[in-house]
Amino acid sequence: MSEPSSGIVVYCDESRHTAKAGCPHWSIGSLWLPRAIRDSWTKRIRAVLAEHGMRGEVKWSKTSRLALPAYCALIDAFFADPEIRFRAIVVDHRLFDPARFHGGDRELGFYKLYYELLIKWIEPQQRYLMLLDHQTVKEADRFVMLRRVLERGIKGTAWIDDLTVVDSHASPLTQLVDLLTGAVSAAWCSPIPGTPKAELIAHLQTTLGRSLTAASAGPTKEKCNIFQIRLEA
Repeated sequence: MSEPSSGIVVYCDESRHTAKAGCPHWSIGSLWLPRAIRDSWTKRIRAVLAEHGMRGEVKWSKTSRLALPAYCALIDAFFADPEIRFRAIVVDHRLFDPARFHGGDRELGFYKLYYELLIKWIEPQQRYLMLLDHQTVKEADRFVMLRRVLERGIKGTAWIDDLTVVDSHASPLTQLVDLLTGAVSAAWCSPIPGTPKAELIAHLQTTLGRSLTAASAGPTKEKCNIFQIRLEA
């Protein structure tokens, strides 16, 4: 059976979720677009990269002087299309306390934050395909449980056709969300001025019209929603 062409596809990734010195914040990001334009967007990303002579996987960690023009062009393409949106939540490592709130299970706390990222943008009477970047998990049923609690939260008002993992190497849209999410986390961790990453953040902020550290007041369905989770101290 072929996959439905209607509904929304959501690509997700995370950045700096392993605490490092000098980086107090991390983020989980999501890219939301109609399934009907997924193939055309995949081709668009590949075309931008080809135009700039870029090969290989797009990744925030690979931002370099050579990659900068292509990565800026990808950001421009994202902002030029009103049908594709980005939402990220920013988390303070210093307040993320698995022992206090998640029975000592850091992975459980991580997927609770994924729930908060996704549930706020699910719309009634809509179908969703949710694709998370592959990572090793201790509990094999984490993705099944995430889907289950999301479905419990939406109470039959919308449908999740699938929630699964995807290999970022073969998924240009997962690579795009990696780039955007990485930029958000880096902005909150004070990038080194004059570096290609700092310049890419500056380009993104200029195009957006505000700083990436200017958190949104709520989960507004805007072009670029960046929400800081307020964890208890």
